[in-house]
Amino acid sequence: MADSWGSLDSFEGKEFNTLDPEFTKKVTKLIGGQDLTTCFQCSKCSAGCPVSDKVNIQIHEVMRMLLFGLKEVLDSDMVWLCTTCYQCQERCPQGIDITDILFGLKNMAFRKGIRPQGYASARQNLYDNGKLYAPTDWEREDLELDPVPEFDINDTKKLFDKNKLLSLEEEE
Repeated sequence: MADSWGSLDSFEGKEFNTLDPEFTKKVTKLIGGQDLTTCFQCSKCSAGCPVSDKVNIQIHEVMRMLLFGLKEVLDSDMVWLCTTCYQCQERCPQGIDITDILFGLKNMAFRKGIRPQGYASARQNLYDNGKLYAPTDWEREDLELDPVPEFDINDTKKLFDKNKLLSLEEEE
């Protein structure tokens, strides 16, 4: 098992005893009606994944958990560590939109309050400053870099506002 990452580090000791077909249906609708049963667990997605050594379950295991209706998949760090490189999707012989599924799972998890520590503050920082991290002048000076140019964040704020990214609420 991979080293821990944030608060979503392990399924160790967790029991999976409830299969929820409604959850599978919900995920299927979320991703545009794809038939998850076409995944035959060839593991090509996991073999090409650049974060496979950092996650508590591999992407092919995510696909199996979805098929079985295991909501615990939302607790997987794969949902948050996916780099959206689309390697898994490109390698899938069945043409399943795996990366798109992970986007949907991330949204579902977020709405249920499942997110890595610091995620909400990073999102707010991106809205307020247009960047996730604002280096200080002395950090740039230390590296002999010019000051960071001023950045107009109005377009970023419009995007956040239009998509309601700061007002996502947990589902009831």
